[in-house]
Parts: sequence; structure tokens; C-alpha cells
Amino acid sequence: MAGWRRTGEERHRLRAEVFAVAHAARRLAAELEAEAQQEPWRQPAWSHQPRPEFGRPAAPYTRAALDVLYAAEQALAQAVAADRAAGQTWESISGALGVSVDTAARRYRQLPR
Repeated sequence: MAGWRRTGEERHRLRAEVFAVAHAARRLAAELEAEAQQEPWRQPAWSHQPRPEFGRPAAPYTRAALDVLYAAEQALAQAVAADRAAGQTWESISGALGVSVDTAARRYRQLPR
């Protein structure tokens, strides 16, 4: 019974991480849509020089996409934990990831909770 409980807890954590990815992606899409409604000279991509004092940080699109990437990496780590809790082997997980068994285990074995 404890195995099923752990699997359910890991699945719940995975669902939370996936919602975080969706939230980060929706936030980026909304920011891009709002920007597209502005005059071209007000859009960060039109500025070659960062101007933080005017709300134009360096590499704004890269920074925004990194939030989505970080959330996706967290979701992937939680998916591995959920699969392990459900009894999946490192061999099956490494095959899905496209990495060696050692790499998968080393990368995801000691995940913080």
C-alpha cells in the first residue's frame, strides 16, 4: 500500500510541475502578445542597447524563455521521480531520455523533495 501512496504523491507533484510549465509559457505568450500590440520602437527587440531604466533588460526574450525551460526541467525531474515510484527501471527511463543508464541515474537519483 505504501508504494501506491508514494506513486500518487509523486504524480501529484508532477501535476504541479506541469502546471508551472504551462503558467510560465502562458506568461511569456501574454507578454509577447502585449508587446506585439505596441509601436515597434517600444518593443525590446528593436533596441540594440539594454536600457534597464526604461524597462529594457539585456536579452529579454532569452530571459523569458529561460523561465519556461527551468519549469520544464523541474517537470522532467518530477516525471522521473513519479516513474521510479511507479516501479519503472533506470533502463526504461534512460531509454525515454535518450541517455545512458548511468547518466539518467546520476542526474535524477538524488532529487530534492
